[in-house]
Amino acid sequence: MKTNHGHFNEIKPFNILVSYVELYSDSPENVYDSHIHEECEVYINLSGDVSFVVENHIYPLKPGDIIITRPFEYHHCVYHSNKLHKHFWILFSSSGNEYLFDTFYKRKPGEANHLTLPPKETGSLISLCHKMTEQEHSQNKKYYRFFKLINILQNADIVTNAEGNYPPDITYAIDYISRHFSELISVGDIAKEANVSVNTLERHFQQILNISPLAYIKKKRLANATKLLSEGYTVAEASEQSGFSDYSNFISFFKKTYGTTPLKYKKSLERT
Repeated sequence: MKTNHGHFNEIKPFNILVSYVELYSDSPENVYDSHIHEECEVYINLSGDVSFVVENHIYPLKPGDIIITRPFEYHHCVYHSNKLHKHFWILFSSSGNEYLFDTFYKRKPGEANHLTLPPKETGSLISLCHKMTEQEHSQNKKYYRFFKLINILQNADIVTNAEGNYPPDITYAIDYISRHFSELISVGDIAKEANVSVNTLERHFQQILNISPLAYIKKKRLANATKLLSEGYTVAEASEQSGFSDYSNFISFFKKTYGTTPLKYKKSLERT
């Protein structure tokens, strides 16, 4: 008699947050203007006139489209009108369990973030997400539904060549900032590299990304600094290597964004 013995690796405890969200661009609770965190995220679009920025890509979205990000990938949602934005938002901690989530980790940062499924699978995914938002007392069902979602995502197709028709200076500037944010660059430098005036570049950023070039640079720097803190760098090192020229301004901006100082944030990570 021949038998095969399976072995399960240890799964570290992790948190999952599943939310069904309805927002307008001017909703007070809208949090998508700045989005940097240490968890993996799954975003599923149901409606709305929106795009998603992930690192140096801009993805126009339609109902059923999926955006995935892993810890510290810079991303935010852009509203093009005040049309009601319905979506699912799933956050889960992955530290120590990265091997379970190839869809998130077996790719380069800022690549393969935009996913799609056939209509039938999309319907199954949305139905599953609705069930995940229900009050469920069975831990087995919670885990079952979560890993079923992960399995569906593993079979999703990566959307390629689906970026919008944006002015060349915007796409060039985003890519340029991604490569040079840690340097002492100015909006004037970026506009010159993109071959447009500062006014034109700032106008396009506001029209398309709902953010100024300077604010975008600061958020990219903050995302990198947060990542460095999670990797054990000191606050001073994270600030300097991310392009912040003023240490006190970095601390102030960090606290304004996260509600805590960089040092307290770093210590909280060390305790987990």
